[in-house]
Order: sequence, then structure tokens, then C-alpha cells
Amino acid sequence: MVTVSKVFRWTEAYSVHIALLDQQHQGLFATVDELNQAMSAGNGNEALQPILGKLMEYAQVHFSAEESLMEEHGFPGFSTHRYEHEMFRKNVAMFLEEYKAGKRGVPVTLMFFLQNWLKDHVQHADKLYSGFLNARGVH
Repeated sequence: MVTVSKVFRWTEAYSVHIALLDQQHQGLFATVDELNQAMSAGNGNEALQPILGKLMEYAQVHFSAEESLMEEHGFPGFSTHRYEHEMFRKNVAMFLEEYKAGKRGVPVTLMFFLQNWLKDHVQHADKLYSGFLNARGVH
């Protein structure tokens, strides 16, 4: 069996220093890795439906947890952050529709989307609430 290197590895650079949220982010990394492994094995399309299901569940559970903490503690960037979450949900729904319609290349475009999400949202946007919530005792 060929071992494929991970597209993204969880490191401290991604940590928001809130245990539950870090654990959920690590689950997202595992899902991205699962997609990468499936694509490398030539099974991207076959793996797509369960992966999209995991992404929808992640969006529901994780975004709710983040948004609750931000709202509870009065994070000033809450509305912008919530909008980014809504765009993630809409994109995942679009990928699901494209998959159901038989569109080719969905695993690849999904992978690019997820890579950008990890770099732009998890590593940057989430860092904006991290310090704010940590300073209020949320770990």
C-alpha cells in the first residue's frame, strides 16, 4: 500500500488554545487527509459523499460551538466570522449538489477549497477570536 503524505498536518500554529475547538479543528484535518488519501488511491468520487457528510456535521457542531463562545463573550468580530461560516456551509452544499449531478472534478475543487479554508480561516480568522477568548479565561 502506498502511503501518501498529509496535505496539511495539525501543528501548534493552528491552535486557538481552546481544547474543544482545537479537537474539532483536528477532526477537520483528519477529514481533509481522508479526502487526500482517497484521491491518491483513485477513489475520490467514491469517498466524496461520506466526506461531504462529515463536513456538514463539522459545520453544524463546530461552528455552533465557536459562535456560542464568541457571542457569550461579546467578540467584536462575531458577525464577520459567522458570515464566513455561512459561506462554508453554502460551499459544502454546492459541492454536494455538484456531486449528485455527476459533475467531474468535484474532489479536486473540494480539496482546493478545504486547503484554502485551513490556511485562511483556521490559521488566520480563528486566531482573531483566540486571543480575545483566551484573555477572558476560555481555554
